[in-house]
Amino acid sequence: MRPLTDNPVSSPEDDSFRFGPYVDVLHNAVEQATPLPLTVGVFGSWGAGKSSFLQLWQRRFEATQTRTIWFNPWKYDRKVEVWAALLHTILSEMEKGEDTLKEKAKKLAKAATWLSVRAGLGAAAALGTGGVIKGEQVDQMLQDLAQEDSEQYRQVNRFEFDFADAVRDFVGEDGRLVVFVDDLDRCTPESAMTVLESLKLFLAQSQCVFVLALDLDVLAAVATNKFDEALKGAPSDVVSGMAYLDKIVQLPFFLPDVGFDTLQEAFKPYVSELADDPFFWELLRRGLGVNPRRLKRYINVFNMALAVFQAHGTQALSREFRLQLAVLLIIRTRHRAFFHTLTSEPESWRALTVFFERVQGNPGMRGTLGMELAEHLRPFANEIELDRLFTFGGAERVQPPTAETVLSMISTLRNAAGPDEI
Repeated sequence: MRPLTDNPVSSPEDDSFRFGPYVDVLHNAVEQATPLPLTVGVFGSWGAGKSSFLQLWQRRFEATQTRTIWFNPWKYDRKVEVWAALLHTILSEMEKGEDTLKEKAKKLAKAATWLSVRAGLGAAAALGTGGVIKGEQVDQMLQDLAQEDSEQYRQVNRFEFDFADAVRDFVGEDGRLVVFVDDLDRCTPESAMTVLESLKLFLAQSQCVFVLALDLDVLAAVATNKFDEALKGAPSDVVSGMAYLDKIVQLPFFLPDVGFDTLQEAFKPYVSELADDPFFWELLRRGLGVNPRRLKRYINVFNMALAVFQAHGTQALSREFRLQLAVLLIIRTRHRAFFHTLTSEPESWRALTVFFERVQGNPGMRGTLGMELAEHLRPFANEIELDRLFTFGGAERVQPPTAETVLSMISTLRNAAGPDEI
């Protein structure tokens, strides 16, 4: 078996999700944007391919004079102030320049570190400085704060203007710096919000394009929670986290949905069994949807489980067995409550399938027929997605395995995918 990895693609030749045309559109729009700074939001759900999109876009800048920096905030989350780590990541690149720019970067880094120290971060601030400010320097700053506060306040008050000046030296009078901020929604809510706020507070005068990859719904919910209490009683459009993000992001771009046919084409070479079986792929379409990361993980676990069965078996696995395993893995992935029921009541698969078949013939009797189910199955009587999964295919539908086979499959899935709680 050849497992699928979750590494983002960076080469146009590997763009199996066909993001290229969308990258071109966004790239051309940003190239013409003036005046700067500009904040671009690349919005997409978990596993939709945001990192791949950003890396493909970053490659586009390699053929130009535009400088780019990549920042992964989650690497610093819970270790340092993430907003400070963002500033220091940029400044550490500037520090590699000529002496005048290097000196400016060091002064700015000192001001940013001072802010972190004042926030109570202490010596841990050095972790986010990219080597510009050393740990012993942070310790010294703690001792000197009383004497230096007035000077540091002056530097902080001028930070955004001094930063803009340093960026100008870094990229040239007509240049621009593109900063890609990936996986912002993987940070704690507090860290994510401080990064957004720092773009307005400290970097609002610079020749920068900030590209934020995030899940819009997650960050909007975080913003709503942050301001909910403070703005209680205000109009809903004011309190809305979405309204807050509108003030941060000037150019929103919603990642295009990757069609299931495209995913099938991209992942088919990695499926060790049933790769050419249309019924199998339709099961996945119905049961898993079109999230690339979810499908990758599913295929890896499915392949591993089949390999375990084949290693311990004495005869070839039938197509029916493979499809039954495919359905059980969908249940484990998307219908956890029912999967847990199967671990103790393996006959439940057959009993619930019979119920859904009866409902197909008498749709108006779902409620009445549901009361005839065993009590532990009644919560699943209205699970329409389970209904569609168990009855798909008409006469060719996947038949429920025996209770013994269900338990054997569950045991093997634990070997391939870990404990049921994961």
